[in-house]
Amino acid sequence: MLILYADVLFAINFSMDFLALFITSRLFYRKISKIRIIIASALGAIFGVIEVIVVTNDVVSFVFSIIVAMVIIKICFGDKVVKNYIIMVVLFVFVSATLGGVMSVLYTIFNRVMSEIIKGQSFESTYTNARTVIIIGLTSLAAIIFVRIFKEKRSVKSVLAKIKVREREYEVSCLCDTGNLLREPFSGRSVMLVSVASPIGKEIESIEDIYKRYIPFKDVNGEGILKGIIPKKIEINNVSVDAVIAAVENSDFGGCDALISSELA
Repeated sequence: MLILYADVLFAINFSMDFLALFITSRLFYRKISKIRIIIASALGAIFGVIEVIVVTNDVVSFVFSIIVAMVIIKICFGDKVVKNYIIMVVLFVFVSATLGGVMSVLYTIFNRVMSEIIKGQSFESTYTNARTVIIIGLTSLAAIIFVRIFKEKRSVKSVLAKIKVREREYEVSCLCDTGNLLREPFSGRSVMLVSVASPIGKEIESIEDIYKRYIPFKDVNGEGILKGIIPKKIEINNVSVDAVIAAVENSDFGGCDALISSELA
């Protein structure tokens, strides 16, 4: 009789959910909070243990897994846009299923290898050895990725910018992002992104379109056109810079008010 230990099952599920959430964030080009991913992975692991103990019906198990996926995606990313949320849930489920398939293949391979190496051992013994190797590999990979996320967070640079739009001056905290390569096509100016819900975003939106610059963009959600302006002044670290500012909806700037290219800082 094969015995499953709750702590071992928790470790496996935690590592699998952690890796699936990390891969989902990278495929969707989303920044991820180390606290949120830990909480979401732990909750997913707890639900995984409960499912094995309580749920016996395949249909109920499938529905339960979808509900858990929806909950931990919400916890990890907190996305308020329904379309993005649904896409991330589907992507997470797909990634999780793919990882599960890979783990099954690895279990089979390791069982065969262990059986050849350790002659005369029972199936349970070889399975236990293979499971130990898989768990060590999973948790080690999860730890490596966690350290990488932590280093990424520590290396994030933010600056304070003073921006004058019409007759009003704003102080805006800016997240510097090497991946922000967006430029206004006519002048080649770098584009600073602000939230449409922020005070400066609302003022940009109130300016007549005839005075705006049109900036085509493409991301994971599709293509579109941003409407930007050239403000009277932008100062970053007391240095004047030349850039276009555009307001975007549903922005996530890691706690900052704006997103700029690292070349501006």
